[in-house]
Amino acid sequence: MIINFYATLRLAAGRKRVEVSLPEPFTALAALQAATRDLPALGAEIWEAPGRLFDYIHVFVNGRESTFLPQQLETPLTAADELDVFPPVGGGSA
Repeated sequence: MIINFYATLRLAAGRKRVEVSLPEPFTALAALQAATRDLPALGAEIWEAPGRLFDYIHVFVNGRESTFLPQQLETPLTAADELDVFPPVGGGSA
């Protein structure tokens, strides 16, 4: 599976995409854990504690924010699914 990281998370990962290989089905949480296992700088940016993302990290599974999925980060995935991870976003003008 390819996991896409955006903005500051891309900088922490050192690249836009991280590929993980896990036996199917696996969860979104397991994919993120696998992606950060060898990238401690990225892990420090997304994990508040082991297995718990910072509240401001947004994970999308096939274009839908994981918080709106019935199983959230425990959603079963296959290598064909898409996972996108965003840091907090701000901007605009008043």
